[in-house]
Amino acid sequence: MIDLKKLENIFKCMLAIIGGSLVGIGEAWILIPLKLTTGGFNGIAMMIYYIFNVPTAITTLVLNIPLFLVTIKILGFKYSFRTLLGMLSLSLMLSVATNWTPLTTDMLLAAVFGSTIIGIGIAIAIKGESTTGGTELLAKLIQTKYRHLNLGDLIFVIDGIIIAVAAFTFDSIEIALYSAISVFVMTKIIDFIIDGGKYAKAIFIISNKTKEISDYIMNDIKRGVTLIDGKGAYSGNERTILFCIANKREIPLIKDKIKEIDINSFVIVTTVSEAIGLGFEKEFEE
Repeated sequence: MIDLKKLENIFKCMLAIIGGSLVGIGEAWILIPLKLTTGGFNGIAMMIYYIFNVPTAITTLVLNIPLFLVTIKILGFKYSFRTLLGMLSLSLMLSVATNWTPLTTDMLLAAVFGSTIIGIGIAIAIKGESTTGGTELLAKLIQTKYRHLNLGDLIFVIDGIIIAVAAFTFDSIEIALYSAISVFVMTKIIDFIIDGGKYAKAIFIISNKTKEISDYIMNDIKRGVTLIDGKGAYSGNERTILFCIANKREIPLIKDKIKEIDINSFVIVTTVSEAIGLGFEKEFEE
C-alpha cells in the first residue's frame, strides 16, 4: 500500500531543493556579477565576497546556521529538515552558478529576471513548507509570533535595510535603485504564487427583486445567498441586501443576470483573498 504521507513529505523535500537551487541560480548567475542584490543573507554574502573575496556559498551557509538552530526549536524537525535541504541546495548552486557566464550585463534586465527566478524559488520552497534560509526564514520566524504580518512585506523591509548598506558599501545609488527593483519584483512574485491565485469575489446586491436574483444565484450558479436586513440612513426605508461569494468566472454571469432582472439594482463587487469552508479554497484556485 502506498504511504501517501511519506510521498507528501518527499514531494515537499523536492520543492525545498528546487526552490533553493533556483534562488542560488538567480543570485550567482544574474545578480551577483553586477553587484545587485535582493538583500538577505545573500546580499550580505555578496558584499563580503567583493570586499574579502570569500565565496558567497560559504558565507551564506555560515550566516544561516544560527537561524536554523532557532528554527528547529520553534518550527519543529520536519520543517527544519526541509529548510536545511533548501539552504544546502542554495549554497551548492551559488558555488556552481558562479562559474557560469553571466546571463546579461544589462542592470534592468538582471534586476527583473534575476529577482523573478529568486522569487519563484522562494515561493516554491514556501509551498513545500520550508524556506531557503536567510531573509525568508527570519520573516517566517517573525510571522510565527505576529501572524497578521504579510510574509512578502516582512521580506521587503528586511531586504531594504541590507540594500541600503550595499549601496553605501559600493558607493553607488544605481546599485541601490536597481536592487530595490529586484526586491519589489521578488516580493510580488512570492505573494502572487502563494496567494495570488487564491481569490474570489464577494457581491452585495440591493434590489427590489431579491427573490428573482437569489433564485437565479442558488439554482443556476449553485451558490448560497445570505439575506442581510438593511435600512436606508436618509430614507429610513428597510431593504434586504443579498450577499454572495462566488469565483471569478461566475461573477460576470451574476452581474449580467442582475442587470436583466433589475436595471435599477445597486451592486458592489469586491475581491476576497481567502474564503474557508465548503470547498471554496479549491475552487478559487481554478
